[in-house]
Amino acid sequence: MPAGMHTLVKAIRDIGAGLFTAILILNRSSQLLGFFLLAVTLVPLTDALIVLKHGGTKATAFGIHGATAAIILITSGLVLLG
Repeated sequence: MPAGMHTLVKAIRDIGAGLFTAILILNRSSQLLGFFLLAVTLVPLTDALIVLKHGGTKATAFGIHGATAAIILITSGLVLLG
């Protein structure tokens, strides 16, 4: 993959997820939003594994991607229970 291409792919993925989240919020689909966020938690967890597999630091893997996964998971729980 050419240099910088992975960043472009991740940006498109994140924009798509953000737009879908916005659509669910605007349609007041809280239960569907909660389950979508639960599923999306897999994305930063996978990113953390990719970082570790390719020689990245544990601090980056868990500090950035792990924290993101935790925040999404907490948000999902709050939406589903609220």
